[in-house]
Amino acid sequence: MSLQQEDIKLVAPCGLYCGGCPIFRASSDSALAERLAQTIGIPQERVKCLGCRSEKGHIKVMGEPVCSTYECCIEQKGLQFCYQCQDFPCLKLAPCADKAEIWPHNTKVYGLVLLQKLGLDKWLERAQQSWNQYFRGKKERGGDELKV
Repeated sequence: MSLQQEDIKLVAPCGLYCGGCPIFRASSDSALAERLAQTIGIPQERVKCLGCRSEKGHIKVMGEPVCSTYECCIEQKGLQFCYQCQDFPCLKLAPCADKAEIWPHNTKVYGLVLLQKLGLDKWLERAQQSWNQYFRGKKERGGDELKV
């Protein structure tokens, strides 16, 4: 498997970076899993995910049997990312406010546009920093120039 194929496993088709997700990190960090379970209000054993692509869209902690975005993009249309679709952006990428501090779905379209603009390698270089900024409430301000 090439580096890019390995790296792509950390990027969901919707543009979220699985590698920075606390639920993904909790899969190998039991203390984090315990804290998240208490915050979310679910059993600790449900606080785990190997990433959207590895889980084939079955993100159990989100309560959905299969992510409809994954199913549409990967299974139905055979695309790698939603931005490759002629219907991008669609309502499957609509922001959700519920638990946005834990699941940053409000950033999907922005992430996809950056992924399209920068390409996978450059996007991955800044993905962890973007997630860290998001979870610390230090997300880039609208109107600022994109520094690549």
